[in-house]
Amino acid sequence: MKKWINLSLAVLALTILVLAACQKEKELVFTESNKPLTGSWKIVKALRNGEDMTSRFDFTAFRINFKDSSYTITDPVPFVVNKNGKWRFDDPQYPLELTFQPEGGNATKPVFKYPVVKGKRSLILTFSPGCTSSKYEYTLEPLPQ
Repeated sequence: MKKWINLSLAVLALTILVLAACQKEKELVFTESNKPLTGSWKIVKALRNGEDMTSRFDFTAFRINFKDSSYTITDPVPFVVNKNGKWRFDDPQYPLELTFQPEGGNATKPVFKYPVVKGKRSLILTFSPGCTSSKYEYTLEPLPQ
């Protein structure tokens, strides 16, 4: 009789373990934040062919101002575009491409990253303006609104 009780308890314990192990896990829902570009941005770091050029040039007057689907440039520097125009993400929620379409010009898709650095959204653009042997990388930060 004692064996029967031990066997029953073992079967019961095994059944409870199996049922507990088969519980449905809660689904984790991850929502990507919206990535707006709206506002005025300034260059805070400039690399040319991997060399830091930030202190060699005066980027303080340069601004790119993004509105709904248009942009304007103030005090152009070697940049991915040199005229005002339109911009768009391929997907506003999960952008993989950023396209600039200057007025009267061809569309340009620079390599871009959109990280958060020290709690601030940054925009990093990598491009070659005309000469493919020169590669620029600009890090831009939004100006306070």
